[in-house]
Amino acid sequence: MVYRLAFLIVTGLFIGCSSQEILDVDKVIENVHVISMGDEEIQQDRSVLIKDDRIQQVIKRGEVAVADTVERIDGNGGYLIPGLAEMHAHIPSRDASREYIDDVLFLYLANGITTIRGMLGDPLHLKLREQAAQNELLSPHIYTSGPGFGGNIESTEQARQRVRDQHEAGYNFLKIFPGPSLEEYNAIADEANAAGIEFSGHIPASVGLQRALEAGQTTIDHLDKYVEALVTDSSSIQEVEDPGVIYFGMHLTPYINRDRIQEVAQMTAEASTWNVPTQALSEHVLGPDSPEELSQRPEFQYMPDEMVNNWIGSKQSITGHEGFTTELAEQYLQLRRDILKTLHEADAGLLLGSDAPQIFNVPGFSVHHELRYIVEAGLTPYEAIQTGTVNPAEYLGKTQDRGTIAEGKVADMVLLEENPLDDISNSSSIAGVMYRGNWLSKEEIDKRLSEIAAKYE
Repeated sequence: MVYRLAFLIVTGLFIGCSSQEILDVDKVIENVHVISMGDEEIQQDRSVLIKDDRIQQVIKRGEVAVADTVERIDGNGGYLIPGLAEMHAHIPSRDASREYIDDVLFLYLANGITTIRGMLGDPLHLKLREQAAQNELLSPHIYTSGPGFGGNIESTEQARQRVRDQHEAGYNFLKIFPGPSLEEYNAIADEANAAGIEFSGHIPASVGLQRALEAGQTTIDHLDKYVEALVTDSSSIQEVEDPGVIYFGMHLTPYINRDRIQEVAQMTAEASTWNVPTQALSEHVLGPDSPEELSQRPEFQYMPDEMVNNWIGSKQSITGHEGFTTELAEQYLQLRRDILKTLHEADAGLLLGSDAPQIFNVPGFSVHHELRYIVEAGLTPYEAIQTGTVNPAEYLGKTQDRGTIAEGKVADMVLLEENPLDDISNSSSIAGVMYRGNWLSKEEIDKRLSEIAAKYE
């Protein structure tokens, strides 16, 4: 009986140990607090197990043993969130050097952005999309539009043919610019809806917000034409000839009817149209910070001097216009904040996007400014992070793969030194980035950033 009892005890110990051993994983991120974005709960003191490009388990630290061959990543008590999405990004065209293209893609990734939606497509971007998917370059997942539909359309039939061509080429969606006539826009929308390809971006002046919503435009970027939609009496509007003060409807601010904000937000929600506010672009161009002050931000060391000087000149031109006043600019910026918050409250989907590289928006870094401006508009830090995680996954139809930290999801995650739910500025306290199961440490990030900065010294 004694021998049998001893055998059972030894056997039980062996089974218990072997049940803890997880052999079939590649990496484990240990000693982290997980903000899964499935809810607002912070899962304290966790380990995240990864195999290839997938999350296998999220467990309490020390709950299981892993093989010695597994790569261990010490989270040092940091906070793990899902990878962020920049939903109004720009990828340089094939006219740029490949070195610069690679640098821009890295800047996104280094800032915890594991998905980008390229808003000015180029045939090269289709190749980059595949190279990124195969881990052949340091890059987020890429979704790309085709070349834009602007004022270069010669006929409705040409517009339809371009829709068919871009759909056949494999672009993810169509990018609408200002310029198309109402007839051309309707042709684009009709053909796109028939082909099953999305169209997004600006709303041409000839179209207006209501028609864009009716036509099924998938996203509206920059809150384009929302200010115009709030003007109920246009008879008193003074004619403005110089576009220097026509900044997404800024000159119309004194004429808007605030009672309509809720109405247009509800219209947007009912149309299931998403918005990418790019509030950082407006705040940087029209806000009180001087262009010289903005250009002294640390991230500007990663941009070519010529580009930064052009940005300085652009802001000087806009704010130096005789029709520009700081009072008008602040009224306009507050109006945008109110529209953004009301869209959120109406359950009209918001997507994180800053428009980079663009005036004072350095790729990657500008998304963290955007998160801050979203919180300043009235959303909580958790709600702001949703616009860059859960919401893009829903918009892209990828909720089974992305948006939260959970078993079976793609291993796209950002390790932060501080809790972003306490202070949204902590979203930039990046200690490492995991993209498609690949680990990019802070040391690697800093080394590559130093190499980029050295090019522009």
